[in-house]
Amino acid sequence: MIDGVIKYTIEHLSDKAPEFKKFEELERVRYELFTLGLIGEKQGVGYGNISLKDTQGDSFFITATQTGNKELLGKEFYTYVEDYNFQTFRIFSKGLHKPSSEALSHAVIYSLDKNINGVIHIHSNALWKFMIEKKYLYTEAEYGTKEMITEIQQLYKQNDPLTHNIFVMKGHQDGIICFAPTIEEAKKKLFHLMRDLLYQL
Repeated sequence: MIDGVIKYTIEHLSDKAPEFKKFEELERVRYELFTLGLIGEKQGVGYGNISLKDTQGDSFFITATQTGNKELLGKEFYTYVEDYNFQTFRIFSKGLHKPSSEALSHAVIYSLDKNINGVIHIHSNALWKFMIEKKYLYTEAEYGTKEMITEIQQLYKQNDPLTHNIFVMKGHQDGIICFAPTIEEAKKKLFHLMRDLLYQL
């Protein structure tokens, strides 16, 4: 399994993305996660991504593919996901770069509840092992696959996404996803998880 490979069908318009009004808010949180090593690059492959819903409909902005090695991102490295289709496993996007390979996983999370506005996907071996040990909600499919989409949908048929807003990706080494009504709340959820791990040490 190779991280960072786009597995969905993409219809991408290589043009300047629409105005991103919440750029500073999203970039600030991404920088904090990068500083902690939760977003980054390992053996030449970027990991971790972050997104924020646009002000209109179900569209959202997400970090472009293979940007994990960059400490700071300009607006050109955030891609606009205008629409998506889970049945055809297709994304329609616009921007100077293609969206993250996890874009459809972000999309399905936004579809769970209209109040979800921010999604974070990070990598941490210590947190990943801790969540598995403590029996957090989990998926088993490989990242970016149709199976992952189905598992996330099934996972939240019985769990409220606004109160169970973090899960561990057993089939994606070190992968964790969290989400919330705001990107700041999603970040705090991760920080609380880090605190719980530190208290156990």
